[in-house]
Amino acid sequence: MEEGKIVKSIAGFYDIKSFKDHQIYRVRGSGKLRLLDMKPIVGDNVEFEKGELIHRILGRKNFFIRPKIANVDQAIVVMSLVEPEFSSLLVDKFLIIIENKDVKPIIVLTKKDLTSESKINFYKEQGYDVFEINYETNQGFDGLKEIFKHKTSFFVGQTGVGKTTLINYLANTNFETQAISKALNRGKHTTREVSLIDFNGGEIIDTPGFSSIEFDLTINELPTAFKAFREASVFCKYRSCKHYMESEEDCEVKKRVKLRIIKEERYSNYISFLKRLIDEPTKY
Repeated sequence: MEEGKIVKSIAGFYDIKSFKDHQIYRVRGSGKLRLLDMKPIVGDNVEFEKGELIHRILGRKNFFIRPKIANVDQAIVVMSLVEPEFSSLLVDKFLIIIENKDVKPIIVLTKKDLTSESKINFYKEQGYDVFEINYETNQGFDGLKEIFKHKTSFFVGQTGVGKTTLINYLANTNFETQAISKALNRGKHTTREVSLIDFNGGEIIDTPGFSSIEFDLTINELPTAFKAFREASVFCKYRSCKHYMESEEDCEVKKRVKLRIIKEERYSNYISFLKRLIDEPTKY
């Protein structure tokens, strides 16, 4: 029995990179896993037999439902300042999902060459690593390539924000495609295939066809999903505080909003998410 990491999943088969010899082996999942209703996904560390079956999924530190990926270190949230128009609500939607998984978000703001507007300080003041990039002047890229070293990352951002342009720039390629593996000249694949690819000293999970991530938070998870809310909520009077109702006395989150430690805009976005979950808990 060997251990390795799943680097590709397609049509019931799994390509596993062995920790021992670093070779790729194609196998299937075992019947035992199916009986336990456990489905291996890209990023999983597993026990397997060469050319045979996956027998056990080793512990996951995190996983996402859509795209189906596991054991992620960081998520690169790519947002444009213009075209499409910047949306703090959408940024916070990505961030609240990512932070709830204990995955580090890194924000990359694109199309700085098209506007004088800046959002870099707004997010830096909240403790995020932020890059605001301008391709025309080559500004804003300092340290960006280095963030991938020894990390497993994935990119997320709505269509048209420049994810592919950014990947082409960082990987020194020039392919007109939304598929990262094609941008890295790794050949054709279907849009449903998810792959893990060596990238800038680390690994990047290629999730072609995805421009969003599944909002899988519950009403009980939401109040502590943002890292800043999680840290503040320890000091709330009530353990079940939703940071919303007037009856919730001594809410530390609301105190920090008044003190401008937590941004008012961030709190308004949180209330928007909370109301939608209360009104339509299964239709977010």
